Amino acid sequence: MSIEELEDLVKPLLRTATKFEPHADVTESAASIHSKFGGAPYAEAGDGWPVCTGCGDELTFIVQLEEASTCSLHVLFYCFECFPWGTTRDERGQWEIRSYNAPTLDRCIAIERGSTSEMDVTPCVVSESEVHVLPSWDGIHTASAAAGDQSSALNPEEPWEPYTSVVKRLGCLDDYATILGGYPRFVQGEADPACLICGEAMMFFAQIDSEDQADLMWGDVGLIYLFRCAQHPSEFHLELQCH
Repeated sequence: MSIEELEDLVKPLLRTATKFEPHADVTESAASIHSKFGGAPYAEAGDGWPVCTGCGDELTFIVQLEEASTCSLHVLFYCFECFPWGTTRDERGQWEIRSYNAPTLDRCIAIERGSTSEMDVTPCVVSESEVHVLPSWDGIHTASAAAGDQSSALNPEEPWEPYTSVVKRLGCLDDYATILGGYPRFVQGEADPACLICGEAMMFFAQIDSEDQADLMWGDVGLIYLFRCAQHPSEFHLELQCH
């Protein structure tokens, strides 16, 4: 039993994710077809600014993420007045994700929020990078019980330490960040949402971190986790967790 054997167990679990790092930039106020935080969201004919079903206020545009593998753009709106955690079905109208296939500037239209809010996100350009990701310590037992057991056997007093060492040895992302794909890094333990249409377990899609450059804060330095149904791609689930 060795750290090298643990590494061999872990390597098949490696996934690639896209990391998005925002940088405040007022030039990003205009709508675009690329990833960005704040400013004006991408929209197409027939779209209007979404309104919260809880309080009746307009939702806040948070971020849009470009999914290169599918040539699609996903636009997230959220209500900071109601501050949904994703715990009940009633909260679904308090946030919204709009997905667009092959968005173009020719189809892009301007939609405007009727009022401003102190919670508006600062416009940001984003730098994107490809990162390798492994499950967090909380998630490794689900992904590979053998890897979790071996890490615990290598250091019974600090069972997570050998696994954390392997994550670093393999050059994987080992911090909270805004990412698309890969594995979630949960703050308060695993989430396992089911699709409201078919009841099947949903797949992790993305996580949106608290980002200083965007003046975006989820409670006490928390994160938003987004899940998606493989059978019903328009069906998303949102969960918020805080430290």
